[in-house]
Amino acid sequence: MRNLLSLGLAAACALLAGCGDHSDQHAVTIVYSGNHLRSFDTNVGNLAHGSLRLSDRQVIIHADGAPDASITADGDLRVNQQQVVTAPADRDMLKSYYAHMLAIRSDGIAIGKAGADVGKQAVESVATRLLSGQPDRIEQDVDSKTKLVTAAAMKVCQDLSGIKTSQDRLAADLPAFKPYGNVISGSDITDCAKDNN
Repeated sequence: MRNLLSLGLAAACALLAGCGDHSDQHAVTIVYSGNHLRSFDTNVGNLAHGSLRLSDRQVIIHADGAPDASITADGDLRVNQQQVVTAPADRDMLKSYYAHMLAIRSDGIAIGKAGADVGKQAVESVATRLLSGQPDRIEQDVDSKTKLVTAAAMKVCQDLSGIKTSQDRLAADLPAFKPYGNVISGSDITDCAKDNN
């Protein structure tokens, strides 16, 4: 099962690369233990002007030319480790930002599970189809499982789009957030969808 999971996660990593040019900069760290997948750090790098990381119950925003900012699930914003006072509407938008990043983690785990199914189906199909003299059917067998991985990867693109919506509103309404208002660009979203398709 571990080998199948590794194969599945490799497929997932290939699809996550669709959000940029460097797959090693887009990662959901997944640990398989006791028949369960658990996630720790979630990194989205190689964005237009920075990167995002979900770890220790906060989103860390790294923007080119600005100190790091962090957002908690409760909508707390810190810039350079200093608390920023926010209005209720801004706090709600910060919560939304965090929630969409959390969704990227969840969807990354879903990609890992779907990828593991692809690996399992591939192994079963190779064994069955080669023995039955139908090697041309292997790709067909695996294709339906691969579509599930692609669908899960597209959800990551939707999550990234949700973060951008929150980012844009916060940059317009909250002066302290302006330096982080272009971390995700429209081309990041377009490239993610295009590459995964």
